Formats: sequence, C-alpha cells, structure tokens
Amino acid sequence: MALGTGCAGGSNFGAGIAIIVVIILLLIALGIVF
Repeated sequence: MALGTGCAGGSNFGAGIAIIVVIILLLIALGIVF
C-alpha cells in the first residue's frame, strides 16, 4: 500500500503496480510449491 500512497498524483497507477507485484509473488510462490 506504500507504493500507492508514495506516487504523487498517481495513486491508481501505484495501486495497480502493487497489485501486479502481489500477483507475481503469488505465482512464484505457487511455482515453488508445485
């Protein structure tokens, strides 16, 4: 959430990046588990 609030005038853009990063981390975790 810090990424979203850290972007000046681009909260939506920052939130999108944060969501994408979380999804990528989840995919990597699933890849390691499976």
